[in-house]
Amino acid sequence: MCNTSILAQNQNITISQCKNCKVLNIWRAGVLMNFSFEQFDAFHLATKKLNFEDFVERHPNGEEVVILSTPFADISLVFTRDEWQEFFVKIDEALYMKRVYELVHF
Repeated sequence: MCNTSILAQNQNITISQCKNCKVLNIWRAGVLMNFSFEQFDAFHLATKKLNFEDFVERHPNGEEVVILSTPFADISLVFTRDEWQEFFVKIDEALYMKRVYELVHF
């Protein structure tokens, strides 16, 4: 049985962890991303220094977006500028809380 803790949350994103399975979940706009603890740390390291301006593209409606590729060639994540900032704020918050839980519960 999973023992899930919410690490970071707002109206658009929830990041939770299962201590039993050692899995982190990012819930965002109809997408659920699962990471092992190690994969989540690697994802953070690989994406934390990405600058929105360096990857801007135009959505068909004209809005500026960034498209973040996934290991699956046909699946990408799309972020507006605000969503991009919000996403990485929540990842940082989740990493902080993950470390707090590790100190308190392990």
